[in-house]
Amino acid sequence: MNWAKERDLLIAQTMTFVQSITGKKPEAETRVETRIEFAPVDQIEKVERPVEIVQMVRPSSVPRSGMREEIQGRVAAFRAHQQLFDRERDAYFKSVLTRVRSTGSQPKPPGN
Repeated sequence: MNWAKERDLLIAQTMTFVQSITGKKPEAETRVETRIEFAPVDQIEKVERPVEIVQMVRPSSVPRSGMREEIQGRVAAFRAHQQLFDRERDAYFKSVLTRVRSTGSQPKPPGN
């Protein structure tokens, strides 16, 4: 069978299935006649599938207490780093302010 015949057969099967479900004729007619007959929906027997509950095991690579300690250590390091930046910024501000005051000139206000 070549691909075109397989495609046409698949389209015909799909249209027949749609017709059996909806009870309506498909809008587009197919060129291929099919010999496949589907059983009516109410004659299909329902299969009950057993429900199996499986407990999922969570892999624990790091103990919870270890994670907490790691997070606390990172937060402490971040705070220390921020305090270092604050001290350096304050020292730079004070040095610039001291240098400006030592020149004896006051900055002129804008517009004069």
